[in-house]
Amino acid sequence: GIPENSLPAFTRASQSGYGIETDVQMTKDGVLVVFHDDTLDRMTGVHGVLSDCTFEELRKMRLIGTDCQIPTFEEFLQAANGANLIVEIKSHANIGEVEQKTYDMLKTYKGNYCVESFNPLIIRWFKKHAPEVIRGTLSYMYDGAKMSRFRKWLLSRLKLCKWNGSQFIAYDAATLTTNKAVAKFGKKIPIICWTVRSQEEYDRLKDYFDNIIFDGFIPQGMGKEQK
Repeated sequence: GIPENSLPAFTRASQSGYGIETDVQMTKDGVLVVFHDDTLDRMTGVHGVLSDCTFEELRKMRLIGTDCQIPTFEEFLQAANGANLIVEIKSHANIGEVEQKTYDMLKTYKGNYCVESFNPLIIRWFKKHAPEVIRGTLSYMYDGAKMSRFRKWLLSRLKLCKWNGSQFIAYDAATLTTNKAVAKFGKKIPIICWTVRSQEEYDRLKDYFDNIIFDGFIPQGMGKEQK
């Protein structure tokens, strides 16, 4: 199989005509790379946190069971080759540097793109500094998250989406259909559902979203907008 967030995966998705969702974070020495987890363990077998590593240290690692390296964001954009992109910026401290670097690279991309994040301050940065970039909030119910009940309520009920200028909502498949805030926003802006992993799940949810992030299958049929 082809590992997630690898150059072969991006190339195949682009050649197959699919849009691509990926995750951007920054190394200790300021290089943007695409990698989903905060920690390296699951995908590389190396114990550690990505943002504590230099780019040179990351380059020595391989995605488990393959010869693939962790790609830079620049390499990702080349492999994506004009495909539609959803770029998730991973939550981090000191908002500004990652966002500016991501924006500067996206400006030269020959294709459609948007940005999303779980962190409302990251989306707010794009509203203020790059208002032409389509931006959206990622959210879920935050069950089990280590944060105050008030913060969970703010984030899961999408209370900061107006303030940060969100132009779409990307919500967790598990609670998409029961969240009243999602239904309310869905009358005004697009709803993206993440992550759908089977045709059965897709069929059950398709009246509730405008688009999906999917993994492990090829969906048949379209969401509510495309019917």
